Amino acid sequence: MNEHMAHRPPYIPGTPDELDAMIAAPANHDIIFENEQVRVLKVLVRPGEVEEPHTHKWPSVFTITSMPRIKYFNDEGVECPPSGNRVEGVPFWLGPEGVHYVENPEDRPLEAIRVELKD
Repeated sequence: MNEHMAHRPPYIPGTPDELDAMIAAPANHDIIFENEQVRVLKVLVRPGEVEEPHTHKWPSVFTITSMPRIKYFNDEGVECPPSGNRVEGVPFWLGPEGVHYVENPEDRPLEAIRVELKD
């Protein structure tokens, strides 16, 4: 586990596909490229918005391009403390993520690119 995953719920193999980000939280995830090896998502959480609970079953490279202070919640609805030393525009590695969601209480959007590496 790396510093960015310290408080994030682990992905559990066998989790229903209905919890995949594109199915469970389509308002916040757009596929901008996909093939057999990779899926690239644009992530957008608007000011005042709360995502639907969802998962990411593949490891990824994550780049936050607009980084307001967000609240990150696990599958039990418990707010998890920030982990890692994120810098806007600097990519970082994330392993697969279990059920989670984000709230954006700020006045600017959370915007990111997530490059998921398929098995």
